[in-house]
Amino acid sequence: MAKLRTHWGLATAIAVSAAAYIALVVIDQMHGTLRDEYVPTSIGWYLVAFFGFAVAVWWNEHSPIDRRWLWTIPIVFRLLLLFTEPTLSDDVYRYLWDGHLVAEGVNPYANVINAAELDPFEIPARRLANNPSLSSPYLPAAHAVFGGAAAVLPSEPLTMQVIMSFFDIGAALLITKLLTYAGLPAGRVILYLWNPLVIIETAHAAHLDALMIFLTLAALVLTLRPSADDAADGPERTHRWRSVAAPIVFALAVLTRPIPILLAPVLFWRWTWPQRFLAGGTAVALILPFGFGAAGFGLGDDASGRGVFGSARVYSSDFRFNAGIAHWLETTFGQAAASAVVALAMAVIGGTTWLLARRATSALSVLRLATLPLMGYVALTPVLHPWYLTILLTLLVFVTPTEREGSDRWLLLLPWSYLTVASPLSYITYRNPQAFAELSWVRWVEWYPTLALLVFTSFWVFFAIHAEDPIQPDTPASSGNS
Repeated sequence: MAKLRTHWGLATAIAVSAAAYIALVVIDQMHGTLRDEYVPTSIGWYLVAFFGFAVAVWWNEHSPIDRRWLWTIPIVFRLLLLFTEPTLSDDVYRYLWDGHLVAEGVNPYANVINAAELDPFEIPARRLANNPSLSSPYLPAAHAVFGGAAAVLPSEPLTMQVIMSFFDIGAALLITKLLTYAGLPAGRVILYLWNPLVIIETAHAAHLDALMIFLTLAALVLTLRPSADDAADGPERTHRWRSVAAPIVFALAVLTRPIPILLAPVLFWRWTWPQRFLAGGTAVALILPFGFGAAGFGLGDDASGRGVFGSARVYSSDFRFNAGIAHWLETTFGQAAASAVVALAMAVIGGTTWLLARRATSALSVLRLATLPLMGYVALTPVLHPWYLTILLTLLVFVTPTEREGSDRWLLLLPWSYLTVASPLSYITYRNPQAFAELSWVRWVEWYPTLALLVFTSFWVFFAIHAEDPIQPDTPASSGNS
């Protein structure tokens, strides 16, 4: 009993979180879905899981959780959700269908899903895949994983759930390594490892973002590894290997989903020109084989949804969901003007990040700067599904305070933490499968408090830590290549 009283915070976090994840499993087992009329209940348990997560983070800061519990408990949560069928999102069926085509030697960009030419390759996932009037929206690195899985494993959702969960845990291990480089407590990995958004969107929904995040973090680890580590392993050979691997892995991350390209302004100053060309060359070399031939690149005026970029072009032009600033810009000024404003804003954010990154001399500085373009992306994107937040959540870990900084720096996480908790409300859209429609009140609940908190924290940054040097904190500098 004395031991239980000593660890009451951890026990509460585990009990509350476990109840939430078990409840989601029970709903799925009883009704076969977390969607339709069960969406409100699913969201309710989602929010309960967030409460357990908040308790765990608070407790970990006051009484660091033993490493065994820190890792074992969230892995168990992920294992529980493997017993659910991905229903909050149906993206997994597209992964399975595309992987099946790749394993059969068929270019996934050459035909839309419902094309008669693909009838000989019929599998159950084809009928469940979304956007049947478009060819694959995913890039070659994603197809390498999809195709490899289809060649040796069953074309079942569980296959992708397990694969993405492995990448998810791998990402958490890489975060731990980066926390060491940044001079932050390794236990801060809890912000990613225990986060319900990460757990549910990966272990339940099997989203591709887990692979993208893993590759992005691997590129950061390879780039930011301190020179002392190289010296221990043999500096010349290790440095040469990292110099080649970092840009290649980053290119693979971008060719999973393009979002990591937003980190290029930060990495630019950490790489030499040969590395920069290697990253671009790798991306081009992987895209060209898919684009030549019948599929094409999908960059012309043809809106058929075919080609390497054809589906993405149609999707970005026609689809809007759960946006905040972009939505209000479009309703006020029209889509063309709104797109121009968003593009300009992102260019300013990217340019500012690029200029500031030149001064960054430590791993912590680089990782904190990397959050800026991702924050801009989340705030300005015209499409924001809950899992789109996961890559930002990954790097927000490094915004938390060092031992030399005040605890009030945690306030910087407030806007994005709130949006993370509120974003699952967008699943209410799926309550009526016959009439998918966004609800205005959901947008207000998600975005008005987020933007208010963003304004508050922006003023706080300017006035409260303006005297500090947020770009070059007191952290040992890691090696750069330029």
